[in-house]
Order: sequence, then structure tokens, then C-alpha cells
Amino acid sequence: MNRKSIFLSLFFLAFLFLYAQESGALEQKIQDLTASVEVVPVFSLSLDNPNLSFGMIGPGQTKTLGEGYYFNEVKCRSNSGRNWYLKMQLTSLQLLGKEYHLSTPSLKWKVIGNTGSAEPVGKMRFEDFSAQPILLYASLGDDNKGKEVALKFQYQLALSADAPAGTYVGQIMFTLAESP
Repeated sequence: MNRKSIFLSLFFLAFLFLYAQESGALEQKIQDLTASVEVVPVFSLSLDNPNLSFGMIGPGQTKTLGEGYYFNEVKCRSNSGRNWYLKMQLTSLQLLGKEYHLSTPSLKWKVIGNTGSAEPVGKMRFEDFSAQPILLYASLGDDNKGKEVALKFQYQLALSADAPAGTYVGQIMFTLAESP
């Protein structure tokens, strides 16, 4: 071996020795490193249209909002890891500009599409409203881990033969809760 080869060999060995020490120090630093991530809790509900307007309708007639598509959509999301429940309630249903109110069974609802892990109540069949909030959906699986759940609705108003003709309007309220 010549001097240059010996020098390069010694240099290479010194480099390996220093790199091994640096690598060990880096490993020690990585082992000492701790990190934490804070996930902000999400509990949200959005509704694109809470107001029902059936337009002009006469006695004995039936009219559907969202026919062939859907009328409104509610979106829910929670990452709490706990079950949550979606409820719906009719808050008013009356003849526009008059003091004539319809009873809740005059109006029906149905879910025509959903993206959740569970099956909603009233999927693809019209259901009656009641005076109390109706449990529509109970979360399941990925719904509790932050997956957005969307439900699309249609509404159907059937006027009795003795109801006055006119424009009927209503308002619905959705509630998202962690208890049924």
C-alpha cells in the first residue's frame, strides 16, 4: 500500500467512526423525542333549506317537494367516538297569510338518499310527522369517527277536502344530540 491508499483508508475509517457516533446520537435524540397531536372535536349539523313552500294547492290535492330529485339535505358530522342521533320536528304548517294551521299528519316526509353507515328511518317511504321530534338516524361505525353523513329528503302535503285552497308553508327543525 502506498501512502495515499493508507491515508484514504484512515480517512474512511475516521469518517465511519464519526458517522457511527453521530448516528448513535441522532438515534438517542429520536428516542427522546415525544410528540402529541390534538384533534379538535367536531359536532356539526347543516341544513340547506328548513323552509317548506308548497305553492298553490287546492282541497283534496297532494303536492310533493323534491319530486324526481330531493328538496333539502342535512349533513351531520362528529368525531367524538360516541353515538349520535339525528331528530326532526315540524315546527309550523299553515296557510300563508292566514291563521289556518294544518295538523302534522297532513305532511309526510321520506329519506331518498343517505351516505351514512346506518339505515335511516323513512328510507324510500313516506312517514307521518308527529307532535314530538322524530328519531331519523342513529350513527354507526365510521359515522362516529368524523365521516360526514348526508340525508336527502322529500316532503308531501295532502290537503283534506275541507281545507281552504292557497299557498301552504311550513318549517322543520333538525336536532343532533348524543342521546336518543
